[in-house]
Amino acid sequence: MTDQREPGLRQRKQAATALTIERSAVALVQEHGFQAVTVDMICAASGVSQRTFFNYFKTKDQAILGAEPGRLDERRVREFLASDSPDLLAGILDLLATLAPVGTDDRALAADRMGIISRTPALMQKEIERLSDVYEELKDVLYLRLRRSAPATEPPEETRTQSALIAHLIPGILRFTLEQQSSSNPGHPDAGTAQLLAGALQKLLPAAPAGEPAT
Repeated sequence: MTDQREPGLRQRKQAATALTIERSAVALVQEHGFQAVTVDMICAASGVSQRTFFNYFKTKDQAILGAEPGRLDERRVREFLASDSPDLLAGILDLLATLAPVGTDDRALAADRMGIISRTPALMQKEIERLSDVYEELKDVLYLRLRRSAPATEPPEETRTQSALIAHLIPGILRFTLEQQSSSNPGHPDAGTAQLLAGALQKLLPAAPAGEPAT
């Protein structure tokens, strides 16, 4: 019985150590700036040796970015594709909520990390590269969902282009939601965020006055 429990305990300890290193790295960058922080500083703040650090992360950048993103959950993808809910944004964010490693649901850490990434071009580029496969997958899932309800006159390529555009918008919405820290339900924007988004889109794409064609 002890042998059965040990792998679980060991995994939890490893996850806790990795999370401690990530939190220390992010906190140090918040305080000193990205360029000033070194692996030695992260090790000292985390209470680990360099050997331990490199067992978990290859570079300082990786410790700041955190664990590699996962893949979309198959069950949630099936539910998303079968859903007729008009709240597409909530459905998309529900899909992406499973990408965070289990046990690391820390909104403050996520918000601080996203802020650092958005201010640091080198990290932003690496994060885009890490998420490229996820958003390619999301684009394909969106296409299947949108195509199911698309008008018969809408060409498939137009639906695919719309899906790609929505997939590219999602990282910005996620970043805004995390930075605002306004939702009590992690992974989902609150009503205020949704209203702001709707208002912003109306300003970006204003509707034509009644009786006049849209331009």
